[in-house]
This record gives sequence, C-alpha cells and structure tokens, in this order.
Amino acid sequence: MRTRVKFCGFTREPDIQAAVALGVDALGFVLYEKSPRYVSAERVAQLCAHVPAFVNIVGLFVNSTVPQITRILSKTPISTIQLHGDESWNFALNVKKIMQRPVIKAVRVNPQTDWDEVAHYVDQLSGVLLDADSSVYGGSGHGFDWAHIPSALRGKIILSGGLSVDTVKNAIDTVAPYAVDVSSGIESAKGIKDAEKMRLFLEQVRG
Repeated sequence: MRTRVKFCGFTREPDIQAAVALGVDALGFVLYEKSPRYVSAERVAQLCAHVPAFVNIVGLFVNSTVPQITRILSKTPISTIQLHGDESWNFALNVKKIMQRPVIKAVRVNPQTDWDEVAHYVDQLSGVLLDADSSVYGGSGHGFDWAHIPSALRGKIILSGGLSVDTVKNAIDTVAPYAVDVSSGIESAKGIKDAEKMRLFLEQVRG
C-alpha cells in the first residue's frame, strides 16, 4: 500500500499549485488564529478555488466548538476535519457524526500516551495523527521517538512531527504509516512552502 502525503499550513496560491502539480494527496489549512500559518475561512475558500477534484482539502482546528467548526465548513470546501488541540475522543466522534465528514484526531506523543486507547479509536475515526509533544499545536518541527509506536498500529496511523526530506524515508521504513503529514519540513519560512523541498519530499516517499 502506498503512503499518502499531506502538506499542511498553506497560505499562498502558488504553493498550492506547485503541490497539486507534484501530486500531493491532501492540502492542509490552519484555522487556528494563534498559528503563524493561520488563514481565515474566507481565505481558504479563495486559495482552494482552483484545486482540482480528488485532492483532499483538510481543515486544522484547535479546541474549536461545534458551532465554530460548522460556520467555517459552511464557507469553505474543506472535506476533512483535523482536530489538533486538546479535544477528547468523544468530541471527535461527535464531530464526525454531526458533520458527516471524515475526522482526524491528533495525539501528541509522550511517555503517558495510552496506546491501547489510540488503538481503540484509530478504527472509529477516519485517522489518528501522531505528532510530537510540544507547547504549540502543530508545525513545531519537533520529532519524537518512533520506537514508542506499537507494531499493531503499522499501516493505520498518520505520522507527523519533525518530518523532512532527510527523515521521511526512514520514518516510513520504521513505522509504515498510512500517511505522512509535513509542514515546517517543506518550508523556507513559516507558511511559505519551498517547491524544491516539496518535490524532494514526495520523491523520498514514493521512491
């Protein structure tokens, strides 16, 4: 099974066009106002106006309420919801049921991570994304020890956290994730994607 790829944190249309031309599977947009990669719902709609069919548009939310998520979805072509804050598993399941859209729940990996809980919910949600434990919500550039990930989750999880052109192949060989998610590892500055880094990243993933 091939590894899917999501590029996250887009703020500029030329970067989106470059990513689409390279064949990325999913584009991520950060709807969290405290992020340096934040874009408004209106801006997401503008940026995605020319995204072709079969490219997944993912909205990243941090501790948003159901009404807030509903309002943003009504204004954008977001097809997948990524919950990247401190949301509970039950909240994620409720959002999936209410919104009738795929939902990804992020887990910040640390020594207290309950892997049995992750394994329980990975099949109930549309995806579980494993990220580094950081004081910021996504895009920190920090990694974590992949050895903590149980072998039973191979092929099921979305791997994030500190991925780059130099690390992604080893990550895939070690973890065998369903997908990889990268933001800072393909940037020249926060929110500014580097076309060559995107190309090389996909080259490493797809061999």
